[in-house]
Amino acid sequence: MTADGHKARPYMIFHKMGVIMRRLLFPLLVPCLLGAPLAAEESSSLTATAIRAEDMRTRLAWFASDEMRGRDTISPEAVTASDWIAAEWRKHGVLPKGTNGYFQPFVVPQPVLKDGNALSVTDDDGTQAYAVEKDWNPFSLTASGEAEAEVVFAGYGINAPGERYNYDDYAGIDVKGKIVLVFRKNPGWREVRHASFTAKLNQAAKQGAAALLLCNNPATSDEAKRDAVGHWSANLGSPAGSGPIPYAFISQDIARRLLKPTGKTLHELEAALRKQGPQSQTLPGVEVKLRTALATVEEANARNVVGFLPGRDPACAQDVVVLGAHYDHVGLGLFGSTGGPAAAGKIHNGADDNGSGTIALMELAEWFSKGENRPRRSLLFIAFTGEERGLLGSRYYVDNPTVALADIVLMLNMDMVGRSREGRVQVGGVGTAKGLKDLVAAENKPHDLNITWDPQGTAPSDSTSFFRKGLPVLFFFTGLHPDYHRPSDDIEKINFADMERIVHLCRDVAHEIGEREDRLVFTRPPPRKRPPTLGVFPAREPDAHGILIDRVVPGGPAEKAGMQSADVLVSIAGESLRDVRTLRRVLSKLQAGKTVPVVVRRDGEEITLKVTLTTRRGRR
Repeated sequence: MTADGHKARPYMIFHKMGVIMRRLLFPLLVPCLLGAPLAAEESSSLTATAIRAEDMRTRLAWFASDEMRGRDTISPEAVTASDWIAAEWRKHGVLPKGTNGYFQPFVVPQPVLKDGNALSVTDDDGTQAYAVEKDWNPFSLTASGEAEAEVVFAGYGINAPGERYNYDDYAGIDVKGKIVLVFRKNPGWREVRHASFTAKLNQAAKQGAAALLLCNNPATSDEAKRDAVGHWSANLGSPAGSGPIPYAFISQDIARRLLKPTGKTLHELEAALRKQGPQSQTLPGVEVKLRTALATVEEANARNVVGFLPGRDPACAQDVVVLGAHYDHVGLGLFGSTGGPAAAGKIHNGADDNGSGTIALMELAEWFSKGENRPRRSLLFIAFTGEERGLLGSRYYVDNPTVALADIVLMLNMDMVGRSREGRVQVGGVGTAKGLKDLVAAENKPHDLNITWDPQGTAPSDSTSFFRKGLPVLFFFTGLHPDYHRPSDDIEKINFADMERIVHLCRDVAHEIGEREDRLVFTRPPPRKRPPTLGVFPAREPDAHGILIDRVVPGGPAEKAGMQSADVLVSIAGESLRDVRTLRRVLSKLQAGKTVPVVVRRDGEEITLKVTLTTRRGRR
């Protein structure tokens, strides 16, 4: 026992000896290190078995580099990452436990751009063809088909008659059999329902259009400082290919050519739409030929990586402790980015999310691979993919396990463990087994981390998939930050010193659970206290400044405070908001009946409102 009552395990003594030796030898090694830069593929071979901040930095420097292009679930770089994980495990003697060696392949439903997509414009200047994936893209929900017809400009493509708006871009104009061109967004209304991509498509089809073309409205491209054409793989909330007519996102350059007969610029047309109302008109002498071709992938295009270390005690080696982390991120930000249109197409390196958790998993696998470190129970290491698309990899694993779920003692999940400040870390799931919180607290004594406890088994990460199967879980997490799902989540912002302490704690907790006499007994935590509500419905469309509000609940606290549809939530009670996940977390810390400052962005200016929160009744 140590002075504080903590068990002195042999590996802890070896670790302390290693620290002393490194301090003695480091001055002698510096000249050699400075004269021998490491290639990325060689760096991991020089890491030590001991869990060290410098090793984690070495591994993460490659894993979260631009070379990996954000590790989107179905990208070639995700395959590269999974190959590297498997090779590392093979090197350290971790056994394969997937369905195909180390890999567990599965299908992520995804549109596939087929050959044959084409768009050309014919006018008085002749015919010009435009390049798909450069000048235009089909939307993911487009119908596959062809349309060739004259073009009608229909403003924002909105039909909203009635007392509230009394606005109809289709009034007095026949679009049957025509190709319709519309702007993105709406005339500046404080609501976004009519502005959605799907709503515009459905309205055009209802009006009898043969196809729909959409371009960025000038206000959107001006704010983003670029004309970003939506990608064909972007998920709009509907299955790929489910739309009624061909639907394409075109560049403003194409739109300018189509709209040349109006005699107005795009900015002039939008100004007229917002001040005078609909400007719909046929574009004489302009024809478009459009062909869209998308399919849905049917073959496996993603894979978990699964490794296994048998326990050293045959009497309980059938019991398994799972250690997991997801290795995918949001790629180039074409979906899942919180950076808005300006971030689309930029590499999102995901150093914290979840390069940090992946590297922690690699360190643990290497450490446990040494015989003297092996606990009595077996260990299963899983690097999940598809987490960013809805826990796809972990959900697939628990539905298709490679070890019996009944043999799993606990799943320990590491997601975003690299941005601790002053040793702070959140540990979720401590209410999912008897005595689990006390166990973690005891193992934390030598590490002295500042832990925030959460008894719940559900969280927006892979441990949730195991909890829903009735298994104990732990979730280690250092919190959200302004770089979450943005191109700025880079290695320079990782706190490796605290990350080392957190990985040591994860190691000790896993070792203790694998070593103790009794299995953990699953318990269901008490129901989560329902947070208060603002009374708003967030929009699906991301916003660079915060959370775009689709609707405000009549009579709710937001409406009473003066909040409006199309406002952008920037912060609540001084805490910045990036997406619905952060909104939930902030609200969970507050109490009904409390009045808090809420900053919203409206017409380019920030306004502070005083909102009195009320009891939650199913709305945010």
